[in-house]
Amino acid sequence: MASGSDEPNPEDGKILSPEELDIADDEHVTEIDEGRYVVSSDVRTDDSYGNQVPSDSTPDPAPEPEPTPEPETPEFTDANVHAWLAEQMAESNSRYGFDVTAKFDGNVDQQQVVSNDIITAFESFMLWYGRQMDGSTSVEDVLGILLSESNVPVKHPPESFKRMVKSTGLSPDDSIADLVEAVEARDGATF
Repeated sequence: MASGSDEPNPEDGKILSPEELDIADDEHVTEIDEGRYVVSSDVRTDDSYGNQVPSDSTPDPAPEPEPTPEPETPEFTDANVHAWLAEQMAESNSRYGFDVTAKFDGNVDQQQVVSNDIITAFESFMLWYGRQMDGSTSVEDVLGILLSESNVPVKHPPESFKRMVKSTGLSPDDSIADLVEAVEARDGATF
């Protein structure tokens, strides 16, 4: 500004009068505390809560967070369960195995065995199955009854038969009748 000149210099900006400094009645201003104001560039009016909102819109509800998507729950079907069990068995490092869920007189039981020995895997299954049948009958008897009553013929190797005969205490001079009598006396033969 040039000294002595009452004309404002455009480079110095506009000089505000005391009335222009009183912002309390301005529609762009909301007093939030004594001497503290919020100034908005939009034209605002009070909403029913005393909050300032744009005059050309309705109050926005509080922003709702995006709902967190629920994790996808797989559908439990027989096919899905069997596929999952098959995958688990395939990922096992063992050569043989089984995973069985069975119902015995209303009771449900499950058994899983994995092994690199085929005899161990089969024997484990047979013993588990035999134990489920009848608590008052030995597993050996249960398995013998099941095998003898099934329509599947069981062929025993000669060595099994020889061991069974030797276990009776008979000699080669004894008759087949003696063998049958010894087996009956023992209430069966163990192979």
